Amino acid sequence: MKKFTFVVLALAVAAMIASSAYAEEKYVAGGFEASGHIVAGGGWQRFNNKAITYLTNDGDVLYGPGVMGKYLNGTQVPATFHKNQFSFFVDEVELDLMKSFGENIRLRADLDFGRVASSGAGTAAFTLEQAYATANIPVGNGLEFMLGRFNTPIGFESVDVSENDTISKSVFVTGLRPANTTGMKLYYSFSDLVDLHFYVVNSLTQDSDVKFKNVPSMGFRLGFNWGEESKASTFGFSGFFGPETRLSNKHFTFGGDVDVNWWITDAFALGVEGLFRRDNALTAANNNVNYFGGLLNLHYAFSDVWDGTLKYAFAKQYKASNGANWDILGGGLTGAQQSMHQIALAGGYEIADGAKMKMEGRFDIVNPVGPSNTEYAYGLAMAFAYNF
Repeated sequence: MKKFTFVVLALAVAAMIASSAYAEEKYVAGGFEASGHIVAGGGWQRFNNKAITYLTNDGDVLYGPGVMGKYLNGTQVPATFHKNQFSFFVDEVELDLMKSFGENIRLRADLDFGRVASSGAGTAAFTLEQAYATANIPVGNGLEFMLGRFNTPIGFESVDVSENDTISKSVFVTGLRPANTTGMKLYYSFSDLVDLHFYVVNSLTQDSDVKFKNVPSMGFRLGFNWGEESKASTFGFSGFFGPETRLSNKHFTFGGDVDVNWWITDAFALGVEGLFRRDNALTAANNNVNYFGGLLNLHYAFSDVWDGTLKYAFAKQYKASNGANWDILGGGLTGAQQSMHQIALAGGYEIADGAKMKMEGRFDIVNPVGPSNTEYAYGLAMAFAYNF
């Protein structure tokens, strides 16, 4: 009886091992990777006694002014008196899953987890930042075809805070240009120095993810790359065009963007971005709205672990949207007809490989059209960014 029991147990263990090996081969082995990051911190911000008009939308989250503009859950709008606010926040927890099938097929999904009360107004408990499949077509050096949802290849700043020099993001990536889009993209590398992205998507404006009419929008980025891989310098010229009113195949949005990240020395990098955008209104009763902006980012590595950044962004919205249908917020992509200055001084300390402490002070000036209504917001924030 004991021998029989022992044989049964041995067969059961063998079956479990075989089942585990089969599961590993089927679900884990063969080009599967997982990575991600967590960004958490806290900060303080003060507003003057003017009603706040600045409000942007990147398609997933609303942003107010200042270094804490994302993390105050919209409670700073409107501010009708001097106000100090302090808050801890979790920017996001992101899990990136990748799977390759040989050399020509690749899948990727970026899963973002957050909470409205600590990650910003509009934050969902779960956001699908990216989800796409790519296929490499053997044409020339290899043409990559992508289908799904992806970070739009445009501009200097990244969608993810963990990849930027500062905790806060400028008006460029929070509202004036596409951040994430859904559609298809072609990528071709002419050489190690020159590449091209071309995409056709549902929408360029605040990422509705739904195409209300039957003509998509489109864009491109022509990129130039040089230098060592660890500190690669880039120059990009981007353009975008499409019907963005959501009620017509006409009345187009169009614009251009130039971005530069130039490592002048091993320690100093110059970042620059310039943008022009025009949104044509649906009817004569609405306004055609032009936007213009420029960004300067000076980054210096004091040592292997310490770095500092000075960033300045300026943007201007020339008219109010007056209820044009391309604008979810109703007041234009910046919230109103106004100009804005965003000045940030930031520092970073690399605690360990993949773990960084980020600090930032930021001062915002927002000047809507009209007398004696200039808004000021200034504050400090600190965050930990962990990449795994």
